[in-house]
Amino acid sequence: MTAYRRNILTGLVVLIGLCVPACLTAQTPATVEVRPLDSTASGPLLLIDGKLATVDSIEMAVRGQQVMIWIRELEKLGWGTVEPGNTPEKTVFKSGSMTLTFTKNSDAAMVNSLNVQLPIETYLRGGRLMVPLSFVSKSLGYFYDMSMRPVANVQTTVTPAPVKANELKGRTLYRGKGVEGIKVSLVDPEYNTIKGFLATTGSDGNYAFDSLPDGKYLAYVWVGHNADYFNRVSEQADLAGGKTIELKPIVLGKIVHPIRPKEEQTIAAASKYIFEWTPCEGAASYKLVITRQGGQEELVSVTTSQTKAEVVSAKLTAGHTYAADIEARDSEGRFLGGTVGAGGTLWTFTIAAKPQP
Repeated sequence: MTAYRRNILTGLVVLIGLCVPACLTAQTPATVEVRPLDSTASGPLLLIDGKLATVDSIEMAVRGQQVMIWIRELEKLGWGTVEPGNTPEKTVFKSGSMTLTFTKNSDAAMVNSLNVQLPIETYLRGGRLMVPLSFVSKSLGYFYDMSMRPVANVQTTVTPAPVKANELKGRTLYRGKGVEGIKVSLVDPEYNTIKGFLATTGSDGNYAFDSLPDGKYLAYVWVGHNADYFNRVSEQADLAGGKTIELKPIVLGKIVHPIRPKEEQTIAAASKYIFEWTPCEGAASYKLVITRQGGQEELVSVTTSQTKAEVVSAKLTAGHTYAADIEARDSEGRFLGGTVGAGGTLWTFTIAAKPQP
């Protein structure tokens, strides 16, 4: 018997040294008192997180080979609190959001509001309610092992699982092709910039953001970073738990810049006016529309394949300010760019008032 006990204690020392946390839901760590190995111990030994716990009322039930523990010992270990049940036969153990209800001399129990069956009936030992340790441990999300009898090993703490990194991918397109060198920002649904995340597209127009925390994001092409392109934004992506989302391509629109007259320039009154603007790659036609500033009526509408147009119109009168708008389209009529758009500026000009005679 002495040799048997010595073998158990030797194995226990090895178990303490090799004990590692299990990957289960963590609960509040138990508070335990460490004591030296006692070769005179007659009941089961309880290891909590690799440390031998001081527990007085613990024993091995013959039937089912279950370790039974006085319910009040669980309270001493810091696992929760013991309260009276709604009848004299019932006792309640509460730990965080978990409530375990036991009935004296019965294998019927409850986990919160769910009826369950215990692996063995509870019983009274000297007036103390003894409950199965394995059931309590597993109900609280702890790891329980009894492979090295008579040592009951419980793990209440876990090594946090590494946070899975989220990733967001996308592509920018112009005329159906990827655009290199576009700077893409990351913003939240309120268009607040997420600091530290600014991608530049590669030769195929692809961009990516990695190591993103859980959250809601949009990819944003901003004119402040890309002076020749209108503001464009992707659809919203909800990232969580190491998710990777590939966004729909962001279709870019090019900004056409005025050359003549310059923005907000005052020009002399004349019978003919020459308007000129920067070219838009791939454009087959340009449409020039002139309205009075703040008005909707089209005073001039000219369509041309050139990047300039001569306007003859008596509707442009001296002393008034006008707005010119250019739309560039490809041979199939698809919009490629222009002067007016998100991030663009209004092309306004004023015709000088005629001097008074």
